[in-house]
Amino acid sequence: MTSPWLLCADIGGTNLRLRAFDGHRDRASEQHETGGPGDLAEIFGTFAAAQGTPPELVVAAVAGPVSDNRVNLTNASKSLCGEDLKRTTGAAEAWLINDFAAAAWATARVAPADLLCLQGAPAPHDEGLHVVVGPGTGLGVGTLVLRDGVATALPGEGGHVALAPNSREEVAIFEAFRTLWPETFFGDGLTCEAEAMLSGTGLPLLYRAVQMVTGDTGPHLDARGVLTAAQEDSSPTAHRVAQIFKSHLARMAGDLGIALRADSVFLVGGVATKNPWLFDADFVEAFRQGGRFTGLRSQMNLYLLRNPDFGLMGAHNYATHRQSQRHG
Repeated sequence: MTSPWLLCADIGGTNLRLRAFDGHRDRASEQHETGGPGDLAEIFGTFAAAQGTPPELVVAAVAGPVSDNRVNLTNASKSLCGEDLKRTTGAAEAWLINDFAAAAWATARVAPADLLCLQGAPAPHDEGLHVVVGPGTGLGVGTLVLRDGVATALPGEGGHVALAPNSREEVAIFEAFRTLWPETFFGDGLTCEAEAMLSGTGLPLLYRAVQMVTGDTGPHLDARGVLTAAQEDSSPTAHRVAQIFKSHLARMAGDLGIALRADSVFLVGGVATKNPWLFDADFVEAFRQGGRFTGLRSQMNLYLLRNPDFGLMGAHNYATHRQSQRHG
């Protein structure tokens, strides 16, 4: 590889994925355990050395808050900084971006095959504001602003906005959930962090809460088991949990879209990409419900970003953005 190339990475709590790009074509890739032996920056350096020449730029999407171009990974006892990546790879620039900043950047340029349009235009417009909502192990939210050919990702913690019961029946479920995870609740009321229920971590607890309310004495299920049972319609409890999950995720996504006056809302993340059946007509109807602003919510584009490599996509889109700035 002799032409200028880009080294992009997606670093989660479990896996570190590296990919070398020549323009928009991927040329080489590797995967390592994030918590495995060895220094993360040295892993980058070994991968870069194998390509024959240093990369022009390195961009890594990381699961953790980035400050001063460095991160302590949320779910792994490892740290990383851009200066170390420059040293080990020989790159002119090396940048760390939060994983949901990367998710937002992934929407800057999306192949049609990677999108499932749930509402609105078949593909997003070239300019506008994108909101990304990602139920996975946690619940991430990202925002990308596209104006006059310039893209900017905005940081935030939208996954920790308040969630409250939608009905009298849900009051009892939220009360039961509070006994299982009280620290996620706001004060003495029945509003909790959205991530507490709308995530792979929270789904098993939501399932247990519904069991407590309905008197279901069956075994507890993990997140995958809950969603599999709901899809197969083999458990009334799992079916009810899926209904609660869908309605609250849809309304939260619509709320964020209307609060930011988004042109497009994208669903990403492991729970979303592995369970496209969740995003049915009921989901879209719940997304639209907004009182006097139902009409406006119905005009927003709504997509499922089906590519599970959205972290690498976003890192690459950000790398090409930085590359264009370098070359004027």
